[in-house]
Amino acid sequence: MSLATTTPMDWRTHRGLVALAVGYQWFYNGANFLAFKVAGNAMHPLMVATLRFSLAALFMLPFGITRWRRAPASAREVAGAALIGITMLVASQALAVWGTHFLPAGVAAIFGSSSPLFLALFAWAVFHRPLAARQVAGVAVGIVGLALMGWTSATGSDFRPMGAALALTACAAWAAGSLLASRVALPRDPVLSLTVQLVSASVVLSAIVTVSGIAATTHLANVPASAWAAIAFLVVASTLIGYAVFLKLNAEVSSTLANTFNYAAPVVALGLSAVLLHEPLTLVKLVSGAIALMGVALMIGGTKRV
Repeated sequence: MSLATTTPMDWRTHRGLVALAVGYQWFYNGANFLAFKVAGNAMHPLMVATLRFSLAALFMLPFGITRWRRAPASAREVAGAALIGITMLVASQALAVWGTHFLPAGVAAIFGSSSPLFLALFAWAVFHRPLAARQVAGVAVGIVGLALMGWTSATGSDFRPMGAALALTACAAWAAGSLLASRVALPRDPVLSLTVQLVSASVVLSAIVTVSGIAATTHLANVPASAWAAIAFLVVASTLIGYAVFLKLNAEVSSTLANTFNYAAPVVALGLSAVLLHEPLTLVKLVSGAIALMGVALMIGGTKRV
């Protein structure tokens, strides 16, 4: 997305652009879990999330101010963007970083793939949208796969149930934010909307790490270069580019299509974590992961625009 663009592009008429955006979603969401693991092992995961969104907010702020001067958003639109930012960046992404700290990166990616299951359940429970047989099957298969992944991974020293709980909560928050994003008033300028979301998330997270004492006990001078590289990836490739692409797909194409990364990203994460972090890629892990992702694929393949 070009920051200089003033006329929104209708992505629905550019299939190649949509395909490229979806492919990028698949890659960076898989690589995210490796970055979560590397940075979260060097400092508190909530500090990682705070740095990630604060640095991105500082970068976006001049562009957001410029757009605001040209076309100010209403108080309702600003409140809507702040709500989405807190839901999708604090309640979802910050918890995802924290959850990955207690799990192998590849396993965290499997648990982190369950957003479409929550998306369908929330649409049914909140918006009274009936679940088709394929969706019911997808939810059931997905839950079985996630349970199997948790059970088979629980014997490992790097697996803690708290991590799975945090990862699933993060997915639920992401699904809720995906549904809210197409239903609340947001600034029409995507740059302004993204800026408000990032600033809101950084303010909330900064308050949390300050009050909790996490910031005071974090010594940035002692953080290794590998962790800074992971944070740089999260700021640039994931947040500034990736999140903006997700918001565009979610708002203008389809929430379902925007969330297809949930069945591809874990495959990327499992492969990268095995090669770069030397995490064991066992047959049981592959089978349980495949079952979970089959449930996600059923959900995605059996839904229309949400």
